[in-house]
Amino acid sequence: MKPIPVSFDELASSIPWDSIREFSPDAIIAIERGGLVLGALIASRLNIDFLTIKASFYDDSKPAKQKYDEPKISGNIFPSLNGKKILIVDDVCKSGATLTKVKTQVQTMGAVEIRTFVYAGKADFICRPFEKCLIFPWE
Repeated sequence: MKPIPVSFDELASSIPWDSIREFSPDAIIAIERGGLVLGALIASRLNIDFLTIKASFYDDSKPAKQKYDEPKISGNIFPSLNGKKILIVDDVCKSGATLTKVKTQVQTMGAVEIRTFVYAGKADFICRPFEKCLIFPWE
C-alpha cells in the first residue's frame, strides 16, 4: 500500500474550525508526536493553552522494538484541569485505544468536558476517514 502524502496547506484548510470553535475548548492536549503540529496550530489559532502528553503503543526506539498491549502514558504533569473543556489532538486514530486512554487520564485530572480531534480516523472532529497510510509534512 503506497502512503498518501498530505500537505501542510491541506491539513490547515481541512480542520473543522467552526465546529471546534463552537465546542470552545479551554486548552489543547496534543498527543506526542503525531498530534504536536496539529495541536499547536489549533491552540495558536484559538489563542488557548497548549499542553502535550506522551501516549503510545510502541517504545521510543527507531524502529520500535516493542509493541505494548495497550498505550503507555508517560511524562507530563499538567496544571489543574478542574472545570476545563479539553480538546485532545492526534494525527490519526485507527482503533481509538490511544485517544480513549488519554481521555480517561484527562478525566481523572478534573476536566468537565473532553472532545477529540484527529486528521484521519475516528474522533469527535475529523478531517477525513482513515483509509490508507498517510505521510505528513513533518515526517
